[in-house]
Parts: sequence; structure tokens; C-alpha cells
Amino acid sequence: MKKTLILTTTLFASALILSGCGETNKIKAEDLTHHRFVLIKANGQDVPVDKEAEIEFGENMNIIGKMCNRFVAKVTLENEKIKAPGVGMTKMICNDDQLDKLDGIITKLITEGATISLNKEQLTLKNQENELIYQLKELM
Repeated sequence: MKKTLILTTTLFASALILSGCGETNKIKAEDLTHHRFVLIKANGQDVPVDKEAEIEFGENMNIIGKMCNRFVAKVTLENEKIKAPGVGMTKMICNDDQLDKLDGIITKLITEGATISLNKEQLTLKNQENELIYQLKELM
């Protein structure tokens, strides 16, 4: 509870400071680090919360996540784009068509590069073909 209150206060204060500066709100690694996001939309289609598709940003822009399979990557963030030379992913058989397709989409977004934006509590990863929208969902 206390952690959530501190996080909310920090995010609110940051938003107030940035909105009054007249500068663009460029996303920084610190905006993502130690935050967990749950996938809510993939290319315009709702993704049920019970599918537990998620992404979490750790130290040094290491990401871990899950669609059907679990994945890890160390991305770079430059000019509001994330990119990694590769994605490590488990290779389990997936009985869910939507999640199976999402494994390929997240791999492509990360390896080919994706524009990343953070608006309030929503994170968006997109390229010319795909768009994934996540909702901030901290563990505590």
C-alpha cells in the first residue's frame, strides 16, 4: 500500500513538472524500470486479463514477459524506440491461437524495433504492422 502511494505520488509529481516545462515528454529508462504492464489490446483486439500476457522492465533495460511463452531481452531505448538484437523465448506448444500469434508479434517488435510511448498508465509498443497496448499493473 505504501509503495503504491509513493509510486502514485511520484508519477503525479513528474507529470505536473513535465507538463509545465513546454518540452516534449520523452520517455526515459527510469520511466519504465521496475514497472509491470499487462497486455490489454493487440492490434485493436481486446486481450482478456486471464491470459496473463505481460511485460516487465528491470534494471539496465532488461525486459521479461509472457505471451504464450516466456521471453527475455536486453533492449536499448533511443529516440523513443526500443530494440534488441534478439529475444530469448521458451518454445512450449501453445493451445491459444491469440497468444501463439502474440509470441511472434512481440519478438518482431523487439528485434526489428518498436516505438514506445507511455501515456498516464498505458504503455504502447508499435511498428507499421502491429500495436500492443499495456496497462500498468504493479505486483503490490
